[in-house]
Amino acid sequence: MFNSQKGNIIVPQLSNLQENPTFRHLPYLGFRKKSKNQVAPKILISQPVGKVLPKKDQPFLILWQDNFGGDVSIKLYDGNKLIQNISSPTASDGVYEWTPRISIKEGYFIRISSWKDRNIFGQLQL
Repeated sequence: MFNSQKGNIIVPQLSNLQENPTFRHLPYLGFRKKSKNQVAPKILISQPVGKVLPKKDQPFLILWQDNFGGDVSIKLYDGNKLIQNISSPTASDGVYEWTPRISIKEGYFIRISSWKDRNIFGQLQL
């Protein structure tokens, strides 16, 4: 087998299976050795192209990407002051529809954080 990034790949030895003709000619999936360097969990929030300020009583989509499983919490802040729990907890599926019930001011930000570890978060400045 050949991989354009790694070069030649060694074919796995089928010690017990070599005797069994049923398995000998079947294709197989290769597996990569797991790296010892773990990728740090993170949340990336999609920033709108232009400045967007959500309007009271109008739906607004919050979009993000993360690299971990589990739920997230979504909160609205003004500096260090919590203004509103938008969602707590919600599935980390990358999209949440929010309809603000209050007037949103410039300078507020939305913070999405891991439900299990609050130190893993992303922010969207409004």
